[in-house]
Amino acid sequence: MRIFALLPALFLAASPVLAQSPAPALSEAQHADLRCSAAFAIVAMEQAGGNALPGWPPLALRGKTFFADTGERVMREAGLTREAVRTQIAGQVQALQAAPDPDAALAALAGPCVARLDATVPPLKVPSLAQCAAILDLAYEEIHAREGMSAAARDMKTLAMVLADRARKDVTGKG
Repeated sequence: MRIFALLPALFLAASPVLAQSPAPALSEAQHADLRCSAAFAIVAMEQAGGNALPGWPPLALRGKTFFADTGERVMREAGLTREAVRTQIAGQVQALQAAPDPDAALAALAGPCVARLDATVPPLKVPSLAQCAAILDLAYEEIHAREGMSAAARDMKTLAMVLADRARKDVTGKG
């Protein structure tokens, strides 16, 4: 696996700063959140390259949200600058890279980090057929207001009607 051939552009600029500045005092929770942010960045880049790592959910959206929210929160709570938080995350990436078995170190973070992710950024709920029909109907109304009865508006209305019909049949079938 090529996990740690990633993120060089993001963290190369922080490397000289890592050697010069002492680590600010962070709480254990902040430290763990930054460690998970580093892991999410690595895993998300692997996933974007087509390499799904076992134990990790898709992180393109939720991982990015966790990363940004955590950075913002640590900046606010610890009084750090954006660069200082970036340096802290870069240090976490370097620690993972320097581990005797980097893949195992990353795999060991899957359980605790996914739990933190689920608590902070819950997975999206799958909408029901009726909700999908309503969403498509709203899309139809927006397109119709903007373009009139265009092909796109007709398509949205058709899809909304098909899903609404399937939702009615589903409810009727359940009694």
